[in-house]
Amino acid sequence: MNVIDAHAHLVTNDPAYPFNPPGGSVSEAVRNDPMTAERLLAALRDNELSGAVAVQRAHVYGYDNSYVVDSATRHPDRLAAMCVLDAQAPDAAENVRHWAKRGAVAVRLTSPGGNQHGGTPGTDWFAGSSARQVWRQAEELGLSMCLHIYRWNRDESLRALDAVTREFPGVPVILDHIASVETDRDAPYPGADGLLALADLPQVHIKVTTLNFARIIAAGISPTVVVEWLVSRFGAERVLWGSDVTQTPGAYEDMVKIARESVSGLSSRDAALVLGGTAASLYRIATP
Repeated sequence: MNVIDAHAHLVTNDPAYPFNPPGGSVSEAVRNDPMTAERLLAALRDNELSGAVAVQRAHVYGYDNSYVVDSATRHPDRLAAMCVLDAQAPDAAENVRHWAKRGAVAVRLTSPGGNQHGGTPGTDWFAGSSARQVWRQAEELGLSMCLHIYRWNRDESLRALDAVTREFPGVPVILDHIASVETDRDAPYPGADGLLALADLPQVHIKVTTLNFARIIAAGISPTVVVEWLVSRFGAERVLWGSDVTQTPGAYEDMVKIARESVSGLSSRDAALVLGGTAASLYRIATP
């Protein structure tokens, strides 16, 4: 089975890529134990993975996506680059073109502030007039769009997403961390109604990560239950897995082990799609 990590955050202490954290500081854990591209490639090899999506670590580098795009350029057979943008910036559309020219295959948007206490209310961060220019560029350039939705803005974001997705049907949409639907609670999961309302839109994909699995396991729930639920609603070709390494703590080999166990209740075809096939088609990662 070709396994692809669809959500691996990279960090390097190479001075050619200076830190520029929006919050003003980078934790000692990240500084002293960075997940460099070379370290990730070794982890992929050791755990028999085919490739990974290098996701910009905005908490460390802000909107300078140089390290992930350069890493993917150096290792095009194993890595694809996902850049993070401020879709409300005056030059947002220009930035999409810039990073796509440097090799990015995907755009990721998140609410400025990024948490309940500092985030910006509303949905302009992905659905406003400026953000729609980003979507338009993504559609023209053949890029996918990844949205990081939090619990505090989940419901209004999922409601607004329907219209945006229908406006840009050529843009594959990936919702990180199951769109913060609370799968660590008893079913019916809080937030699930808004997510399932998008199930009839074939370009909407759902990413499940170690962040979700950690919460699920802590609640005494088997990850297989949640993965089977997602596949039953969206189909395996619209579900994918990512480690969230660097952001979510834990040993990489444990993340991969849990991911493999999470698909044990699926058919071999569906398991292969969730663990690699869906990501390969979305992010242009060639599999052996």
